[in-house]
Amino acid sequence: MNFKLVRKTIAGVMVCLSAAGAAMAADPYPERTLRFVVNFPPGGASDSLARVFGQELSRIMGQNVLIDNKPGAGGAIGMVFASREPADGYTFTMGTLGSAIVQPLIRKTPYDMAKDFQPVSLIATGPAVLVVNAESPYKSLADIVSAAKARPDALNFGSGGVGTFAHLTGAMLNQAAGIKMTHVPYRGGVKALNDVLANQLQMIAVDPPSALPQIRAGKLRAIAYTGAKRSTLLPDVPTFAESGYPELVGANSWSIWLPAGVPKDVADNFHKALSKAMQSPALREKFAEFGAEPVSTSPQELRAFVDAETARFTKIVKEQGIRGD
Repeated sequence: MNFKLVRKTIAGVMVCLSAAGAAMAADPYPERTLRFVVNFPPGGASDSLARVFGQELSRIMGQNVLIDNKPGAGGAIGMVFASREPADGYTFTMGTLGSAIVQPLIRKTPYDMAKDFQPVSLIATGPAVLVVNAESPYKSLADIVSAAKARPDALNFGSGGVGTFAHLTGAMLNQAAGIKMTHVPYRGGVKALNDVLANQLQMIAVDPPSALPQIRAGKLRAIAYTGAKRSTLLPDVPTFAESGYPELVGANSWSIWLPAGVPKDVADNFHKALSKAMQSPALREKFAEFGAEPVSTSPQELRAFVDAETARFTKIVKEQGIRGD
């Protein structure tokens, strides 16, 4: 037997097997459809931003991105669902101020943002606009405050759930103005906004994407904006600060999270694709039309942002005595 030939043959086979193994290990990610868990119903700001972002991410990654709406409990239901998905990089979720920051402060959530999720990036921030029905007698914030002082508990404001930015805005207005309006939580801000349009609810602070079409159509009246300065989309609408309430300057936030435990190489590839998607002129233009400022951060910067916002809203939640359902 030619042992020298056998050794060469075995060596050749081993090289081929090693190359095949390396090729398998280097298989491109992703290789199939990704699931994007959106924790609010279709039609709202979170859903609108998610669809624009998901479309651009799909283009960059070369795979479909399936939007999976899981609304309820101020965004907590979707977060619970996403936290229990496999940590393989094929499921990710959108955190908002309510779901990623406030919900864990006001209730015992089945998810822990520090343990169950790994941060990817902040993708947008955006103030809210307080709106009433166009036929409402309230034409300014002063009108609302005056009416609320004259009739405690008679006025109501809606939100997409306890702990959402809309809820916090109304609660902070109660405190700042020394009034008592009644909070009416809904299963998503779109449902609350529809009741304002139907004159079944008196007001709601909503993300501009949800309200702009109705404002422009003359069906809603914009009363005040929570931004530090006026919105370019609503230049005639004063800020809360201009109206005498500087405490009510703030914004909602939208961020992307993976379940904890996603391999580093997969998470890094996902973040690179996200960063490219966020540079898209089409995405940035669409976000701006929605009244949201596109942002791209590192995972560490997102974690620091959440920590800072958590400290801020811990104080507000305590002062307002806000508790989960």
